[in-house]
Order: sequence, then C-alpha cells, then structure tokens
Amino acid sequence: MTTIAGGGLFWLAPHPPMSDLPQHAAQVATLHDLLLGRSPWDQLLRINLFTPYLLAYGLATALSFLMTVDAALKLVLTLSFYGFVATYVALRERFQADERLDWLCIPGFFGFAYEYGFFSYLVAAPIGMAFLLTALDYAERPCLRRGGVLLLAGIAVFFSHGLLFVFVSVIGGVFLLVRNYADWSRIVRSVWPYLALVALCGVYALSHRDVDLAPMYPFKVVWQINPLIRALSATIHPWGIAPRLWMVPVTILVLATPFCMGARWNRRGMAYVPLAIVALVWFCVPLFAINTYFLFNRFALFLFPFYALNFRRDDETRGDVRRRAALTQFALAGVCVAFLGMQGLRVMRFAEESADFEAVSAAVEPTQRALNVVFSKSSPAADNPVVYENFALWYQADHRGLVDFNAAWFPPQIVRYRLDQLPAVGPADVGPEPLAATFDWYRHKGWLYRYFFVRHTSPIPDGLFANATCRIVLKKNVGNWSVYERQSCHPG
Repeated sequence: MTTIAGGGLFWLAPHPPMSDLPQHAAQVATLHDLLLGRSPWDQLLRINLFTPYLLAYGLATALSFLMTVDAALKLVLTLSFYGFVATYVALRERFQADERLDWLCIPGFFGFAYEYGFFSYLVAAPIGMAFLLTALDYAERPCLRRGGVLLLAGIAVFFSHGLLFVFVSVIGGVFLLVRNYADWSRIVRSVWPYLALVALCGVYALSHRDVDLAPMYPFKVVWQINPLIRALSATIHPWGIAPRLWMVPVTILVLATPFCMGARWNRRGMAYVPLAIVALVWFCVPLFAINTYFLFNRFALFLFPFYALNFRRDDETRGDVRRRAALTQFALAGVCVAFLGMQGLRVMRFAEESADFEAVSAAVEPTQRALNVVFSKSSPAADNPVVYENFALWYQADHRGLVDFNAAWFPPQIVRYRLDQLPAVGPADVGPEPLAATFDWYRHKGWLYRYFFVRHTSPIPDGLFANATCRIVLKKNVGNWSVYERQSCHPG
C-alpha cells in the first residue's frame, strides 16, 4: 500500500516540485512537435536520437500522443518507481538478504534526485537494477547466451542514462572479477560484453567529433572531497537536497535497523559489491565535471537499498529479539510512511503556491520565445531551495513556446539547438552568478524574446531590461511571478 501511494506522489500537483523536470517536459513537448513537423522552432532545433537519454524521452514522447506532456512524465515516473521497487526485491531475493529491510528502497527515490527533478536518471534506475541481475547471472555462469543478454541490457542502460550506465557497468565488472578471480583465463574469455559496451561509448564519443565541446564542456572539475562533508551528505541526500535537523538522527536510526532486528552480515554471494562501489563513488567522484553538477550526490538513491543487501535474517533468534525486531520493523515502516506523507504535503502546498505561474502564463500568447529570469529559486511550500530555477519551461511544455536557458544547449539532449543557432543565454547564466544578477540586454540579445518570465520575492530592479531600442512593459503580475512583454523596437 505504501509503494502504491508513493507512485501517486507525482500526481498531487499539476507540476511536481522537481527542479529540472520542466526542462525535461520542454524536451518532450518540442520533440512531439518536431516529429509531427509542426514545430515553430524547427529552424533553431534538431532531433538527436543518438543520446543516452533516449529511453526516458522516447517513452514520455510516445505517451504524449495519448495524453498531455505533464501526465506522460508523471506516468513514466510512477512506473519507474514501481519498477525500482520490483527490481530491488528481485535483487534482494538473489542475495537472500533480509526482506524486512525492503522498506529501505522507498525513501531514496524521493530524495535528492527526485527534488532536483533528474527525470532521465530516475527512469534509468530500474533499468540499471535489472542490468545488475543479468550481470550476476553472467558472472556466476558465463556463456554466449547470457553474455548476449547482458550486452543487450547494457545497451538499454546506455540509452537510459550515461552516468548510471558507467556505475552499473563497474558493479557488473566487479561481479565478474570477484566470482572468477581464481580463473583469469575465464575472465579474459568472459569480458567481451563489457568490452563491447566500452566500444559503444567510443562510437558515441566519435560521433561528437564535429562539435566544439570546449565551451559546452569546459575542462573544470570541482572536487569538494572533504570526507566529513561527504559523510554528512550521505545522511542528507537520501531524504532530499537541503539539510534538515531530523535527517541525521533518522539516518542513524535507519542504519541501526538491521542490528536491532538481529540480522546477520550477509556472506552469501557478492552482496557487498554494490555498496562498496557506491562508497567509492561517494568519496572519490567529483561534485562537478563535464559541465554536470552533483555527480556523486545523485547516487544517494542507492545508499539505503544497497546497504540493506548486506544483511540476512537470522531464523534462530530468541523470542525477545524477535519482539524487538517486530517493533523495529514497525518503526522503520513508520519512518518511510511519514517521509512519503511529508513529501505529499509539500506537493499539495506547492500546487497552491505555484498556481501563480499558471495565471501569468495563461495571460500570454502561445508559441512565443521567452526568457526565464529567476531572482528567487526557493519554494517555502515544497521546502526546496532550487525548485523554481527552471519552472518557466512549463510555458514551453504547455504552450509550445521556447524558453531560455534551455537544456537544448547541451549535446546529449534529444532536442538540441543547431550549432549555428546557439543562444547567447548559455550554461554560464545558470551557474553561481544567475542570469537575474548579470542580465545585459545587448550581451544576452534580449530583443530575441517576446516575453520575460520573472520570479521574485522582492521588488524587481527598475533597470533590469534597460535598453535604447525596445519598449518592455509589465504584462501581468500574480504573487511572486511577473511576465514582461517586448512590445515594440526601433533601430538603435
């Protein structure tokens, strides 16, 4: 019942409080129009099918022919959550781990990756878990048929999400090494599916040789490698983005649960391998690289589930231990139910708070180009510090517009700007110095946009859109949202 209710979390608001989800919705809506040949932006954009995000966008776009874009994304996310729980249970059964700890596969799905709105990553999670099942089969009994199944599963993960593909491929490779370490000739004969997957990565890299990747993927790495900060993050990110007072004690309670239940260390199979790789990622992978933030943080999704795999039930426990185990399991269930309930309340409060944007977007014409200018990204209702960062992209998803900053800037996206049409508003404008603080009419080519969606919690600076050629007027203001319109321009 809790799992079913968790899948309903995505449906409690017209637009869920997931920061990047509007960008993904915009990709799906624009891809839908491009496939039909009716996009007003086909001179600026092109379809890129050789992308590691193909599966998530493909599923959502297919569903968008049957329902609205937001409903398509919600349905895909719901099925992904159910698939994640199901594949975890299958993996737990393979390792003969303690079924009483199945509760631990629930919170992480609605933690860091959920609040940041990593749509493709969440959709890829159950595919990655299914890959681990095939990798276990292959490691235990390598043969041509199982190798073929593993290769196909790896290709599926590759076209689901690149980072997750690398993550599960490493785990699968370690499975093979650990299971067959005494027979290196067998390892050499059996490693071919992984070599084929490496070759697929090479083909993908070669296909981007014609792109000047330097401005898109600057050679910059931010490590934030302090182990104390990383350890503290591990108590926060399974539950969300921002630290809250209750997270540390609740995490300690969760980690103590197997011991309170009288569970024993699981020595069957290779149950320790996934958790070991998660720990390696958590403490050794940078925070930022290849123009991608939160490289290690997103793997908080797997911290609790892979931790639970390392314990098995002791059927010979005494009566007093069994009573304590029952109370502990009840407490663990209460924690998960309360967490989902808290997230549900945030979603419903956010639905009311974000209605201001629905009002301003309904006041403008569809199929127009717009700029997203955010002074305040946080939502008190959702308790999310970045949820409004991309929220104006719902205008693109719902009204067939085109809003910058747009993820179509990035090479992996399924809908990309043509290289000769890259807008002046780029990734640098959503970094530490956001566009609202640095906007310049001429440098950012403000005349290209008819509308300017502005989110603010204090008065907007008078000179925000100052220029000598175009007249900018306030079209509508509702709550913390304002939309400005470029009405006329004259030669400067």
